[in-house]
Parts: sequence; C-alpha cells; structure tokens
Amino acid sequence: MTRRRSALASLAIPAGDFLLIVGVFLLGYWIRHFAIPAILPGLFGPPAGFRLSATHYLISGTVMGAVQIILLQAFGSYRESRGVAGIEELVWILRSSFMAVVITFAVSFAARQHFYSRFVLVFAFPAVSIALAVWHRGCRRMLAAISRKAGRLRKAVLYGCGELARDLSAHLAGSASIPCSVFGFIKPLGSSDPCVVEAFEHPADLSAWMKERSIDLLVVADTTLPRDETAGVIWSCEHSGLSYMLVPDVFTLVSHTTRVTSLAGTALIESVPPPLRGFRRMFKRGIDMTLVLVALPFLALPGLLLALAVALDSKGPVFYVQTRLGRENKPFLIYKFRSMRVGADREKAALLGMNEASGPIFKMKSDPRVTRVGRFLRRWSLDELPQIINVLRGEMSLVGPRPPIPEEVESYSERHLKRLQTIPGMTGIWQVSGRSQLGFEEMVKLDLYYMDNWSVWLDMAILLLTVPAALSRRGAY
Repeated sequence: MTRRRSALASLAIPAGDFLLIVGVFLLGYWIRHFAIPAILPGLFGPPAGFRLSATHYLISGTVMGAVQIILLQAFGSYRESRGVAGIEELVWILRSSFMAVVITFAVSFAARQHFYSRFVLVFAFPAVSIALAVWHRGCRRMLAAISRKAGRLRKAVLYGCGELARDLSAHLAGSASIPCSVFGFIKPLGSSDPCVVEAFEHPADLSAWMKERSIDLLVVADTTLPRDETAGVIWSCEHSGLSYMLVPDVFTLVSHTTRVTSLAGTALIESVPPPLRGFRRMFKRGIDMTLVLVALPFLALPGLLLALAVALDSKGPVFYVQTRLGRENKPFLIYKFRSMRVGADREKAALLGMNEASGPIFKMKSDPRVTRVGRFLRRWSLDELPQIINVLRGEMSLVGPRPPIPEEVESYSERHLKRLQTIPGMTGIWQVSGRSQLGFEEMVKLDLYYMDNWSVWLDMAILLLTVPAALSRRGAY
C-alpha cells in the first residue's frame, strides 16, 4: 500500500506541477497582451501586431516547467519526508521558481526573442510559487486523508521506550508529513534511558519479528544505546529491506550548523559558521527596511483605525510598551496595540495557577484581562502591527525568534539562551506552526532550526505562511 501511495504521489504531484507552470505562464501572456491593454491601452511597449504568438509562450512555459521539475527533484521536494511544518518544501518551491524564471529568461535572450514580454516572467515567479505551494499542500493532505480513511497507514515501531521515543511517537501519529500508525515500542537491551511507556520485550530475531507484523519503518529513538546494539538494529533493518530512522547519539550536543566530513577515511562531524552573520545579516536588514518602507503607506490607514478602536474601547494608552530581550540579551522596548486593561501586568501573579502554556511562557485562552477590541486584535494578530517601529529601529526583524521578557530568560538553560544569539522577529516558524498550541520546548526547537538554516528563501516562506496562519487564527489568543 505504501509503495502504491508513493508511486501515485510521485506521478501526480510532478504532473500537476508541470500543468500549473504552463498554465500560469499562459495566464501571464493573457494578462499582458489582452487584459491590461483592454484596461490601460498603450501602457506596455510595442502594439499588438508585434507580439509573439501564444505558441511561443507555450514553448517557453514548457521549458520553465521542465526546468523547475528537475530543480524540485534535485532539491528533494518530491520525497515523502519533509522539514518543519512543510516550510522546507515551500523554500524549495521558491528557490526553484526563481531559478527556473532566470533560466527561461536566459533561454529567451539567447534565442533573440526581442518582443518577448518580461512581464510574463516577473509574473510567473510569485504566481507559480503560490500555485505550486497550494497544490503540493492540497495533494499531500488528500493522499494522507485517503490513507487514513482506508486504514492503510505506514506501520512504524520505535526502538526505545524513554521520553524521546514517546515524543517521537506522538509526532509520527499526529503531525508527521507521512501518515503513520505507531505499532508500539521495543525495549532495548542496553539502554540506560528510563522506560516511560509500555514496550515489547526485545525479540530474539528482530528481523523476523518486524516481518511477521508487517512493519514498514523502525525508528531508533534512544541515544544511550551501546554502539554494537545500534549497529545490530541497523543491520537487521537492512537485511530485511525495511526503512529505518536513527536519532544520533550526538543529537543533544550539536546543532544543525554542522556537516559530515571525512579525514583519512574516518567520518567526522565538523562545525560550520551559522548562516546569519556578516554580510548575510546586513542583507537581511536591507530586505526588512525595503519591505517595511514599501508596506508603510498601505498600513497607515488601517493602523490609525485600529488605534482609534483601542482608544474608544477602554481607558488607557493606545500602545502597550514592554521590555523584551533581543539579540545578545540586549533589552529593548517592544510596541504593541494595547489588548488588555490598564494594570494587567500587576494581575498576572494571581493568574499563574491558570497558565495553559508549558515552560516559562504565560498563556491563557480566556484571559479575563483582555478587552473586547483586544480580543479581536489578538485573534487576527493585529496587536503586533506596531512592532514595525521596532523593525525600523533595528531592534527586531520581520522574521526571527519570538523576543522573550526578562523573567522568562531567568529560567533558560544554555540551550535555550541560543535563541538570543540572533535578532528577534515579528513572525517566525513558531507563529506559522501553531503559536500557543505548541509548548515551550517545541518553540525553542523551531527557533534553533531557523537560526541554523536561515536563508532569504526561508524568510520569504515564513512571510508567505504568516498570512494563512493569521487568517486561520489557530493558536491565537
């Protein structure tokens, strides 16, 4: 069943990609040569008699479609296992769309198509990116729903019975990109990790045991295993032709800013500089300023209306100003539209017993301190809008980790403090992955992933996902 589903996805998604890319290209041709001239005649270059035919654009769209599918395959977008909340896949789509547009432009230039509309290529980049993102997400959800409804899920077993195995099993069963049915846990022989779930005793013949139960995937989820035992489990999977995943025993010691290299035939883990430093940090700052300055004229009127609503709803200032910690633990004043009554901070101590968040964060779904307008602002994440001031001042970025309050940082571990090594943001992976529905440790993992894997494409993907995340209101309170 799993192979059948994989074969269906491997054919349906690329085929849909190709048709969408060609369709978007032809849509751009129609908009450029028919829709816009009908509304604004004479806006673009030569008259209609000098335009290329639809056939030329069909050929160019076919070239772009073929190039982008090759790039998506090279980036690994068509594989089943993907990164955090599908964000990695969107990053690949954005990168491949941009590169395919550039290659198609180069081909048209080399072919000396002087009357080729550059508008179509400029239109193709965002349009193709959005179309493919929606198509991929919808197609994968549909395939997953079909598998779940038919009860034909990928059967997984976890080798381990500690907290790590328990957490991974919850992810596999609930939110993994590949729908899985967790068959159970196997108790390792040489583990020093306390067992927190019911587990099968270690079978005498692991390969036969998995074959008898039609196991599709084994996840080695114990970092305390002896090396010989880990090697034996891997050999059993390879001998049986079963897929396996392994949590490395250096998982808690290294970050993603490492790579595997070799020295005299010996595999080594080598540290590499984090991506968000030097020129890249300056480049990120330049993008922030450009986007904010472009958006300000469009946000001015909505901002004034929201400020008026806050002022009329309850007594007190329009803005709520709070001390937060930014890059390198440096304090700054963050600006938000006031969503609570005046004096709400003094009431927090009496509500600590009703905290619904894990770790040092305080969150309540039905916080009695929130005003009527404040509830609306929080539901649509509009209370964060004044943080544009912090972006202009260089204290925040459009995308980055959530800036903590000083009281939270007092209980941080050394690992948690790594969040403060980069500039905080108005939105981030945590916000587009569920916000308040995620626990503190999940938030830290997502922030560290962002820091270790930053790219302009990742920022662009998060900004795009922020819109549907805000509209969905999931985890917003």
